[in-house]
Amino acid sequence: MNTRTHFLSVLVLLCTAFPAQAFRLSLAGLLGGATVRVRRLDPAVAGQLLFAAALLAMAGLAAALAPVSWTFASPDGWRWYAVAAGFGVLAPFLEWAAGAVVLLVRHRRLPGLAVHRLAGPGSTLVVLAALGVAVAEEVVFRGVGLHLLDGVLGWPAWAAVALTALVYGLNHLYFGAVTVGQKTLTGLGFGALFLLGGGNVLVPLLAHAVQNVVVLTALPRRVSA
Repeated sequence: MNTRTHFLSVLVLLCTAFPAQAFRLSLAGLLGGATVRVRRLDPAVAGQLLFAAALLAMAGLAAALAPVSWTFASPDGWRWYAVAAGFGVLAPFLEWAAGAVVLLVRHRRLPGLAVHRLAGPGSTLVVLAALGVAVAEEVVFRGVGLHLLDGVLGWPAWAAVALTALVYGLNHLYFGAVTVGQKTLTGLGFGALFLLGGGNVLVPLLAHAVQNVVVLTALPRRVSA
């Protein structure tokens, strides 16, 4: 097997089979739907922190085994960071709009914009855990996966962005099929930011982090199924 085949094998193992769902399911008993702000490390918060730590460990393994883009400079300098921050603010509303279209097609009542009940309780530690998840996902899906497909294996940019976005979406299956579509949509945005930002993984990472912070700090929390 040649080197490129080995690289593709790593991508398959660490990207398409990225064990986010296994972590989610194993910690499902710890992820609660509590609606009050916690003042101590309760099991729900511990579950979120453990989940983030597991993903960060897998991202580190992926970065160690496969080619990764560590470019930290973008064309036009700070402008792409500003675009990324703006996309991060807009992303929750894009996801809501995508979900709304699905519900309207199904002739179901349109819900308000809110945090999924499975996201767990709101606290500073949960926000920090979400930031850790953003770092891990961007390293794996954009820094490793997209860079490997586009920069190393020579895939067309659109195909590389589409595949990594789809796999990124599938890694949110824990939250339901609609969420997979929503996350695939924002995954397309993160991938485009990565390539347009000169392969700088910090650009989509900033967008992802801003999205998670907006979702967990600014949106109301859903308490029922």
